[in-house]
Amino acid sequence: MVYSSCESKEPDSVSASNHLLLNGNDELVEKSHKTGPENNLYSQYEEKVRPCIDLIDSLRALGVEQDLALPAIAVIGDQSSGKSSVLEALSGVALPRGSGIVTRCPLVLKLKKLVNEEDEWKGKVSYRDSEIELSDASQVEKEVSAAQIAIAGEGVGISHELISLEVSSPHVPDLTLIDLPGITRVAVGNQPYDIEYQIKSLIKKYICKQETINLVVVPCNVDIATTEALRMAQEVDPEGDRTIGILTKPDLVDKGTEDKIVDVARNLVFHLKKGYMIVKCRGQQDIQDQLSLAKALQKEQAFFENHEHFRDLLEEGRATIPCLAERLTSELIMHICKTLPLLENQIKESHQKITEELQKYGSDIPEDESGKMFFLIDKIDAFNSDITALIQGEELVVEYECRLFTKMRNEFCRWSAVVEKNFKNGYDAICKQIQLFENQYRGRELPGFVNYKTFETIIKKQVSVLEEPAVDMLHTVTDLVRLAFTDVSETNFNEFFNLHRTAKSKIEDIKLEQEKEAETSIRLHFQMEQIVYCQDQVYRGALQKVREKEAEEEKNRKSNQYFLSPAPSSDPSIAEIFQHLIAYHQEVGKRISSHIPLIIQFFILRTFGQQLQKSMLQLLQNKDQYDWLLRERSDTSDKRKFLKERLMRLTQARRRLAKFPG
Repeated sequence: MVYSSCESKEPDSVSASNHLLLNGNDELVEKSHKTGPENNLYSQYEEKVRPCIDLIDSLRALGVEQDLALPAIAVIGDQSSGKSSVLEALSGVALPRGSGIVTRCPLVLKLKKLVNEEDEWKGKVSYRDSEIELSDASQVEKEVSAAQIAIAGEGVGISHELISLEVSSPHVPDLTLIDLPGITRVAVGNQPYDIEYQIKSLIKKYICKQETINLVVVPCNVDIATTEALRMAQEVDPEGDRTIGILTKPDLVDKGTEDKIVDVARNLVFHLKKGYMIVKCRGQQDIQDQLSLAKALQKEQAFFENHEHFRDLLEEGRATIPCLAERLTSELIMHICKTLPLLENQIKESHQKITEELQKYGSDIPEDESGKMFFLIDKIDAFNSDITALIQGEELVVEYECRLFTKMRNEFCRWSAVVEKNFKNGYDAICKQIQLFENQYRGRELPGFVNYKTFETIIKKQVSVLEEPAVDMLHTVTDLVRLAFTDVSETNFNEFFNLHRTAKSKIEDIKLEQEKEAETSIRLHFQMEQIVYCQDQVYRGALQKVREKEAEEEKNRKSNQYFLSPAPSSDPSIAEIFQHLIAYHQEVGKRISSHIPLIIQFFILRTFGQQLQKSMLQLLQNKDQYDWLLRERSDTSDKRKFLKERLMRLTQARRRLAKFPG
């Protein structure tokens, strides 16, 4: 890399390090660096380094950082740590200065090195919907201050909203940094009482991300162990994997403590895996003396070259702004290359997730009447299709959920069990009833003759007991269907509260109507069952089977496992009527078990669904109601707009990543 010269004190290295000069001192820049092998090296650098930084900057400009964390270098430090001076030295522009809180918004500092020395300095300040083009570095401080006031207001309040400062110059490194407010511990003057909490919350928002390299600025003349910025960095990065320490103000250390500073810079005191750099920026006196940033770099170089203790750090490549710039660029590029595959996967997954979520909110409502009509038709068609799927038992269900028809079938199975249990449990009582009829009500018939009147009376009583359970099942199934239809309405019309409310009202009205008709039909069926009837051949077959079964039981002297038949009676009339009762119960049980569910399916599922579909289509006849029916919830359109913006950002991000040559 062309900036490797900072590792040596050789005279030839001076011209190479001058690629990092931050203010237009052309005399110090040798033209020879544009020819020969070094030019090829610079071309390779431009081919590999600049595209990486441009890619991340373009993603940040798209707003992708609202959705995913991007690789970045965040600069943090306590107040008066020299943070602003470091950024000024790197960027070559003066940033807002003063007492108290100066940086009140996160500032994205995008530095772009121009290839030709003849290229003019360019700058741009962007925030919200504003873009201010700058033609001179002296304009930066004023415009950044104005942007902070526009965002955070007058005074000392802070904001999480970003300000972007782009600087293009032949004398800046290729680098992007995020400057964060200096940490203050005590509110002074008219600062908010919780200013410390506000600032720390803002800083943590950036430094906690694994994609962020934390650049911690620490003055040499303070105890490093008490530095709040370093403590915060250690809190989110305990191993120091993504933290770089920047030591400032080496000229202010007490005599005799220089060796301690050297140990810190060599990573022997407070260990960070990425280590430390040490720089000397303009002091307050230098600013008052109007020392240019270019002259300040020369002064810094001379300071480290001539310092008895710190010159070794210069030789080791740990000192000066040029070495810092090279180091930061290298770190950023490595970090970007390391995180790009993960970022690409995150963008792909987020894109898919948001696409699916956006589908739930549908498309925007058309403005014209015909468009609204077709939009409403599509909505009602989708609703009716889902109702048809329910009727046919073909609706889609999530895992572990049951289809509506499955739930209904379960109720019908329970009904069949109720019918069977009713007849089985009644056999003991039937024996007593038969005995009672024979003893008290038998007329002039001779013993052994079956009393048909007795048979009829017992049958009617047993069947009538099932009428109310059948109606109860009707109500249970009706509630299942109503809930299923309401869920379909909620799925299709949830964002259109008036349309959903209308559908629910229609569901309730039609439910009451169909439930009433179904109940009438069920009760009519039980009235018909009071007529004791069965086809002769069917009844004879059933009776024959009962007699054969009893004969087999008598032969084997075993208990009947299917019918609770009484022991053989000495009274042939009782045994005879009992066989007839069992035979008829079998046939009427089959009839009731099947016919009642059939009635319920017809009225409560099929007819209910069809009537609902027709009723919803009738909504299309009243065009005056379109606006009212398609009125969305207030948050729906906002959410759709938000998701569409996110999807657009991520789509553009995927395209840019696809075009990236790396």
